Amino acid sequence: MSKLPMRAKAEMAAYGASAATLAYVPSLELLPAHAAAAAVSGGCVWWLYRKVKTRDFHRTIRTAQRVLGPVTGGVVYAAAAIVPGRPWWEPAAALGWGALMSAALPITRSTWTPPADTTTAYPPGFPGLIMRLWDNAEVAPATRLENIEQTLSPQHPDFTADIVAPAGKAVPRIELVDAAAAFGVPVACVSVGDIPGTGPGRLRLTVAPTTRRGGGSIEEMWADKVARPGGAIPGSDIVRVESFPATGDLPARGMVLAQVDAGEIARINHGQLCSAFGVEPEELRLVAESRGREALVTLYESAPLKASRRATRDLLTLDAYGRYTIGTAHDGSDAKVHMQSAAGTLHGFLVGVTGSGKTVALALMCAAWALAGLANWVTSARPDAQMSAVGRHIDRQNAGPVFTWWMLKAAIALMDIRGEINAEVGHDFSAHSPYPGLVLVLDEFNSLVGDETLGDDIAHMTDVLAREGRKFGIGIVFAGQSLNLSKLGGEASLRDQVQGGIGIVLRIAASSGGIAARQATGGLAGDVDLADIPDRFNARTSLMDRMHGVIDDVPGETTQGVGHTVTGSAATMMRTLYVHLPKDGSPDGLGDIFPADGSINCLTDREIDALTELGLWHDWTMPPPTGKDDDGHDDGGAPAFDGVGSFAPPPLPAPKKKATVKDKILAAVDRQMTAKEIRAEVDAAAGTVRNALSDLVADGRLHQVDHGVYAPVGHPTDPDPSDDQDQPQLPDGVDGDLIVQAADLIISSQFGSLSMVQRKLRVGFALAGRLMDALEQLGIVGPADGSKARDVLVTPDAQDDVLRELRADLTLAADD
Repeated sequence: MSKLPMRAKAEMAAYGASAATLAYVPSLELLPAHAAAAAVSGGCVWWLYRKVKTRDFHRTIRTAQRVLGPVTGGVVYAAAAIVPGRPWWEPAAALGWGALMSAALPITRSTWTPPADTTTAYPPGFPGLIMRLWDNAEVAPATRLENIEQTLSPQHPDFTADIVAPAGKAVPRIELVDAAAAFGVPVACVSVGDIPGTGPGRLRLTVAPTTRRGGGSIEEMWADKVARPGGAIPGSDIVRVESFPATGDLPARGMVLAQVDAGEIARINHGQLCSAFGVEPEELRLVAESRGREALVTLYESAPLKASRRATRDLLTLDAYGRYTIGTAHDGSDAKVHMQSAAGTLHGFLVGVTGSGKTVALALMCAAWALAGLANWVTSARPDAQMSAVGRHIDRQNAGPVFTWWMLKAAIALMDIRGEINAEVGHDFSAHSPYPGLVLVLDEFNSLVGDETLGDDIAHMTDVLAREGRKFGIGIVFAGQSLNLSKLGGEASLRDQVQGGIGIVLRIAASSGGIAARQATGGLAGDVDLADIPDRFNARTSLMDRMHGVIDDVPGETTQGVGHTVTGSAATMMRTLYVHLPKDGSPDGLGDIFPADGSINCLTDREIDALTELGLWHDWTMPPPTGKDDDGHDDGGAPAFDGVGSFAPPPLPAPKKKATVKDKILAAVDRQMTAKEIRAEVDAAAGTVRNALSDLVADGRLHQVDHGVYAPVGHPTDPDPSDDQDQPQLPDGVDGDLIVQAADLIISSQFGSLSMVQRKLRVGFALAGRLMDALEQLGIVGPADGSKARDVLVTPDAQDDVLRELRADLTLAADD
């Protein structure tokens, strides 16, 4: 029963209802019922008579089969109506008629025959495959394919077939998009037309993925348009042609593998290649890749890179080969880049204009380095809010030539420090070294080396690090809208060290294919040919549309993040992973890709202590030393460079002597005053004032009238129960728990070192600096004195009381 069509089931139900009517209604002597039965039976007889007169035997038999039920039912009705009473045979005759008609199904059977077996048997080989694809896709249900023939050769998927509809039916409208999807070919390769001498029940289907629209094979088109001298890939020959159906988010595609003669290199002109295949470069449907003498051309049915994938820690974690996923390649695979280059360096480059997704790519790189245990310092020419958000998750981040100068100077000194460590362990930097790898990111590199005062020094130090940093685990990643490496002495050697490592080229300003890529990357991309990336998908109206006045003002989707990964002489088109970097102040998504425990990788204690002794471990915002005294005369000091890493620390200004906080308080308190009024009069941190007030009261130099209320000794006082003292204000990004941890650490060790706080609490340098400033305001450490450790103002025996007071002031729960 379940195998019957719905119309057959409906006909059986109609026979059942009619049988019940025949068993009861004829004996009621109802004239309207008799008239209706006579009209139905008579009309069917008249219809059959008309068909008999046409002398069309086939149609007459079919009509007779269709009217069999109504005519025989009319006979049963008439017999029951004529015989008086209700004899026993009337219901039996009605039920028998209903059972016979249900078994015969004369109306439905005239156009349908139940299949003997529900399993369709397909012929072997190519015809069977095509039939199965057609039936599974249900492009035109109830139709079938016949006369399937391959038009070129057994090695090519081009074929023709007849689309056949059921007898007496026309082939329904065929959507070319559905037909192309059924066989996994571009829409332009599919056509449906009439067959001479046949009716609309049979049409000709042509599928030609390897044949151009104007006729001829793809080999002929390739020879005429692509392989000719001056063509898209001169001197190339087709090796293999394949087509693949759509799978998941990946559209259907056709692929052509070609190669040039031995001893030659395949050169691709992407614009000419798009023209040869009849597609627009802005569609980003055609992707061409070259590997030596081979070239692979992929033509997609639609742009494959419109969707972006969200970044995760798993994707950014190194695989067994030292690679992490930076994006999704055009063929749906993971676009991976190596952490280290083929030469063993951590060098790399990232190029992209404003709005191309460069900042997101940098954030992904920084997260991958953090997950791999590498420390990271990032600098740029100008401050950037989004990179500042990334800076909260890495060791050092800031902007400007001054910060960059100090950063590079510290890195060069670090090479000497690590050189001593290498000598002790007996090998250069590796995964077994007792110190982490360090990656320096130089964003907007051209602007940094173009600075009038420090540009030459920055270029010189960058060149030293790029050429010699490998042995010490120090890498340079160049970033910017374009790279000008002319100031670096070893451009050729640098290119050799970078190739095989991190290389990403997003949308660039120029549009000259491989020439533009070589210019934009300063030669680091080698001789690879890169397709131009438009700012939007399909961001162009055709000239034919403009000629006909068609105006489409709907902009295409942005291509932000679309670009190429470049490894050695190979390039792959891809789209970077996505991480939320807001421009409206909303929370970012960086916490989802950096280490889950929130720890920040930094240098070892030995390295930071050595840099501190050299005067190189500070906030890197003071002007660099000039080697001249205050009068502008040469003081005979060490030059800016004296060998790799050697450095004479700059003279730090002596701290200005200030009046003590206690003196200021005694001078300000000339009446009964609250702590809030005293803090308003005294120029000192709130915590320092509070501690000084306690000391003055203990020494008997100040009288405490009530909690938070003070007066000079001997001054008449009136108790004031109100307490206006406010809770201490915390700096941005600093929570009370971190302050208590830092205070506990410094008081117990009696060592007010910023680098110690940074290492022990696993926080970045900037956050450690804000913690020390907060502790200064609370009266726990003294003011900063250059790169020296701060004075600790609280003795160990007062540690418990001070921490208890801090927790109370910062509304933190006391330890059990």
